Amino acid sequence: MKRKTKKLAGREHLVTLNAEGIDSLSALAVEALTEAGTDHKDVVRLRLAVEEILMVWRDTLGEDVDCVFRCGSRLGRMYIEIIVPGMRMDPGETEDETGGILYSSLLAQAGVSPIYSYRDGQNHLALYPPNPQRMNPLVQLVLAIAAAALCGFLCLALPNPVRTAAEAAAEPLFTALMGIIQTLAGPMVFLSVCWGIVCIGDVQVLGRIGRTIILRFIAAIYVTAGISALCLVWLFRPEDGIAASGENAAVQIYSMILGIIPDNILSPFLEGNSLQIIFMAICAGLVLLLLKEKLPVLCALVEQLNIAVQFMMETVSRFIPLFTFVSLFTMILSDSLTGLGGAAKGLILAVSACVIWPLIYALAASLRLKVSYPMLLRKLLPTYLTALATASSSAALSLNLDTCENKLGISERISRFAVPLGQVIFKTGAGTGFFVLAMGLAEYYGVAMPLSWVVKGVLTSGLLAIAAPPVPGGSLTCYTVLLAQLGIPEQAVALAIAGNVILDFFMTSCGVSCLQSELLLSAKQLGLLDEGILKKEE
Repeated sequence: MKRKTKKLAGREHLVTLNAEGIDSLSALAVEALTEAGTDHKDVVRLRLAVEEILMVWRDTLGEDVDCVFRCGSRLGRMYIEIIVPGMRMDPGETEDETGGILYSSLLAQAGVSPIYSYRDGQNHLALYPPNPQRMNPLVQLVLAIAAAALCGFLCLALPNPVRTAAEAAAEPLFTALMGIIQTLAGPMVFLSVCWGIVCIGDVQVLGRIGRTIILRFIAAIYVTAGISALCLVWLFRPEDGIAASGENAAVQIYSMILGIIPDNILSPFLEGNSLQIIFMAICAGLVLLLLKEKLPVLCALVEQLNIAVQFMMETVSRFIPLFTFVSLFTMILSDSLTGLGGAAKGLILAVSACVIWPLIYALAASLRLKVSYPMLLRKLLPTYLTALATASSSAALSLNLDTCENKLGISERISRFAVPLGQVIFKTGAGTGFFVLAMGLAEYYGVAMPLSWVVKGVLTSGLLAIAAPPVPGGSLTCYTVLLAQLGIPEQAVALAIAGNVILDFFMTSCGVSCLQSELLLSAKQLGLLDEGILKKEE
């Protein structure tokens, strides 16, 4: 049966920007999104976001303005566009920082990046709803892994000439696919981090609440990844770890820290040095955040480049099952799966760490706030199970907000800002899971793990956890960068992706659950915690 490409019928409506018009526009958006096959939960999020944007424009530009609603398909990609004439008014720059962050987070959770522009005296806002998946990505990966194993072992049973011909066909294809991913990895990480900083809003948002929460988020990623590394590295074969300690290790670490600063702008991208790329991205993002009003064209350019690179990655991500198949198929033919115990051990230990950390985080919050530990676990459990069952922090967003505000007593001033932000940058599970799995792969490929290597791995894993692109295939980019940074052969990416099929469920649930405990501690520090609600038994 021939598959039909989903298309959105083109249409255009002229609507006045008043209360009735906003209702009409949101209804048109819902109709278009439903026709596009968008998930019902995402439709609700997108409708709320569109209404928030329209109310910002109405309050700023007036109720008598006529705006245009358009929808349709361009080059196979569905779009919704709203055009409002008048002065420039980017809804993402509204003075109501809570509202601005809320609508942008709703769009992000629905897998949509709003594209704003101001041209010829008109405000343009375009939304590109995600194309409905023909098959669950997890199912695609599992099928690709099963097919690679079946074909690979069948080829091993065939005569040597057939096996040699299969290797000759698969290895160049693997190299080509790896080259495409490595080409996109550097720019994607740079733009993702840079634009993420700019999207914080302005310097005022980085005030007492924002600064406290963000610093605690970042510190938590490194504390969990660092402690996990120190506790688990000895379960592998660190080999030169003891010899690298002391003065030599200190010199190596000191040189590595200084090596984060690049010699020039181009070399980090040419060499694939992720630490230098992220360092430059942070510097560039802070500059753009501070000078946002003076550099609107440059900010718009960074935003558009980020959208373009993510679009390219979304396109490439459609072939991830093919990449996984070719990688594992090539590995089986080369007999590189012999002695897979090291990689399997890394996966098991990574899953164990991601299960244990939410329990430790909840225990710390329980002791600090003097609340019953079993009761706190009962309150955290529904959100944890939702994230574990779906491997999606987006699916747990509404339940996460409800739990934080109505069961844990966290003020809306924190939860409405920090929960969406935390689901983007607070990834304790990813920071820990990335590196522990990498240690298993390092043991399997015989890569030495001295102290300097461990420090480099923790630094890189933490940064990649924060910078992980919010698109399908984002983890693939992270593993590509991490393993290259640690000197692990590129063939290990296939094993990393195969392991990530299972690990992603636990990394996601770990991050979501630890986020709730972290927000409890942050709210207590900021004096924004209702302990009466927290200690009330359900």
